[in-house]
Amino acid sequence: MILMRWLFLGLVLGFLAGGVRIPAATADAPSPLPEQPRIAMLWAPAANLKKGADSVANWARHSVIVVGIDDLGLEWAAGKNSASLAETLRPETVAAARETLDCVHKLNPAAAVLCEVYFFEDDVENYPPDHLWWLRDRNGKKTQFWPGCHQMDLANPAYVTHVARRIAAVHQVTGPAAGIFLDNLRFEAADKAAWTSLLEQVRALCGPDLVILVNAGWDSTDMSWVCPLVNGIMYEDAVVHTADRDVEAFYGRIAAFDRLLRQPRVSVNEKFGRRSDAGKMARDWIRTLVYTDMAFLYSDSTQEHAHAWAAAWDVRLGVARTPPPLSEPGKLARREFANGLALWLSASAKGEITVELPNAMREVLTNRVVKAVTLKPDSGAVLERRRP
Repeated sequence: MILMRWLFLGLVLGFLAGGVRIPAATADAPSPLPEQPRIAMLWAPAANLKKGADSVANWARHSVIVVGIDDLGLEWAAGKNSASLAETLRPETVAAARETLDCVHKLNPAAAVLCEVYFFEDDVENYPPDHLWWLRDRNGKKTQFWPGCHQMDLANPAYVTHVARRIAAVHQVTGPAAGIFLDNLRFEAADKAAWTSLLEQVRALCGPDLVILVNAGWDSTDMSWVCPLVNGIMYEDAVVHTADRDVEAFYGRIAAFDRLLRQPRVSVNEKFGRRSDAGKMARDWIRTLVYTDMAFLYSDSTQEHAHAWAAAWDVRLGVARTPPPLSEPGKLARREFANGLALWLSASAKGEITVELPNAMREVLTNRVVKAVTLKPDSGAVLERRRP
């Protein structure tokens, strides 16, 4: 055991000296296929499911679960105005956090729980007001990200290493039961360098198996540089913020990036909309099922990412029997699952088509038993095989 500790220490010191190469992700390595559908939770549990004593059961209905460390009961070992300066957690808070994670995984063994650690920005009370790590403009004024939150100086190597150590501290107490979520990925050359440095340091400190999800926000291009270092990319209503407004190209692009990620993959495709707009939810949920292996979330907005659980998400399609098809303009896309089928007809199709089914199936969104479905352009269907 002592020898192993010295070997690990040597690995870390070698990395910090620039002597360790992080192994690239093996995009084609075998990994258990996830059961579908996969629904994400971003901080806020489903509003229409039980809360209170059953909040862990609410979490466990989801496949990708993003929480703050405080949601698990963890606390940083720090004083006032210095929570984010801490690189260790209060030991007395660890047992309860591990118990919560254990409960989630007993209810849903396939769930990926991801703890947020701030990097791009932080709350104003988490560092002293005059700290050097706040990003400042040419006049020395701190750069606000949103009210009560300022950007951090990613060009400061000491800050980057500090965040890597904080991530390692979370990983040390949660082990494989939880991964890490990092918000606000950025794409300027200097930002890419800082993010790459952080992720490489984290891999050196925590090893190759730590699951990491990063949020790309509205962006859906230029992801190949980060894919080998992470397990998932979150697209935050990005489908309506593409430069070309080409939805089919968007799905083809994010599916291609997803194949470059480390295993297991935990990407999230989030769509904003009114809870009453079932059609909007269905369109992007079906496209996510057909074209990707990602988790999906239909939420109110970027404010807390609140959502309601849709009845259709209770369907159990099982694992995919076919890989995601390529997104082709004007074509019908079809994907087979162990217990069902998902269909999507591109918006550029010339007209409606009727798909004959080999057996009667339940159309999930209408709850009707059908032997054929007729699809108009820009529509689809999720069908569940009837159990004997």
